[in-house]
Amino acid sequence: MNKAFLVILSGLFFSCSQRVEKQPKHILSESQMIEVLVEVHLLESASQLNMIKGMKEDSLNIRDYYEALFEPKEYSFEEFNESFTYYSKEPKTMELLLDSVLTRIQMME
Repeated sequence: MNKAFLVILSGLFFSCSQRVEKQPKHILSESQMIEVLVEVHLLESASQLNMIKGMKEDSLNIRDYYEALFEPKEYSFEEFNESFTYYSKEPKTMELLLDSVLTRIQMME
C-alpha cells in the first residue's frame, strides 16, 4: 500500500511541476532586447511621422530601414523576430522588457 501511495504521490509531484524551457542559444539577451526594442520603436515612430507629414517621397520602405538598423549589430533581424516570439511566450518577462523600453524612451524626452 505504501509503495502504491508513494508512486501516486511522486506522479502527482512531477506532473504538477513547471517545465523549465531552456533558452535557445540564438535568442537575444534581455538587455539586447531592450536596446533593439527602443531602436525599433524610434524607427517606427519616425516612419509614421514621415508618413503623416507626407514626406514619404524616398524609394525606401520600412524593411530597408530595418535592414539598416540591424546591419551593424551582431544579430540579425530574423534573430530579433525569433527572440521577440520567445519572450512573447513569457508575459511577465515581456512586461518587464517593455517597462524598461518605456523608461528609456521617457528618459530621452
